[in-house]
Amino acid sequence: MICTKLSIDGIVSRMEQYNNYNNNYRNNNDEEIRRYLAERKRKAARKRRMQSAFISVGVILILAIAVGIFAGGKVYARMTKEPVNVISDTPMAQTAAAQLGNEGGEPFWRWFGFDDRVEWCACFASWCEDQCGYLSSGKAPKFAMVGDGASWFMDRESWIDEGDTPAGGDLIFFDWDQDHNIDHVGIVSAVVEDKVFTIEGNSSDLCRQKRYTIDSPVIYGYGHIAP
Repeated sequence: MICTKLSIDGIVSRMEQYNNYNNNYRNNNDEEIRRYLAERKRKAARKRRMQSAFISVGVILILAIAVGIFAGGKVYARMTKEPVNVISDTPMAQTAAAQLGNEGGEPFWRWFGFDDRVEWCACFASWCEDQCGYLSSGKAPKFAMVGDGASWFMDRESWIDEGDTPAGGDLIFFDWDQDHNIDHVGIVSAVVEDKVFTIEGNSSDLCRQKRYTIDSPVIYGYGHIAP
């Protein structure tokens, strides 16, 4: 009986030790799990904050670029549409300046031989050339299609490439869409520093002054008229 009692007491004691160990192990394990989950939560929160910061910076940069492009476009549009008063003393510039404000271009397209209105920027340039005596002397072409006028200068090595500096009285040719098709022609009234000042017929159906930077992408090139 004593042996049995001792054996039972021993078993009970060992079971209590086991339970205590198991409880301690479980408590320690639960604490480690809580620490692990808390650390994961902190990392996830830090990652979300970093992602939000990157997104915010990206949005700010995109907005800044968009605002810059918009503002630059507005400035460029204003620069090319505002009246200017820079006119050289060359015959072409003076002749063209005397026609500023003309609307519809009828004197020029009728002079060319058309009975009805046409796109008249080239007719205006040709009319100015005629008034200066350049048609009769063969120094410049009579043309109604802007491409024909550009080709005339190119064939005679009187062409000035875009980016180079023209002279007052030269013709300026434009490619609005930058697709290598010439769309418009005007007269260089003057060049001041990096600005090209022009007088153009059929600019919104008016004869008016405009200006561009020499490196403007819409400038296709120039036809030089020798004095």
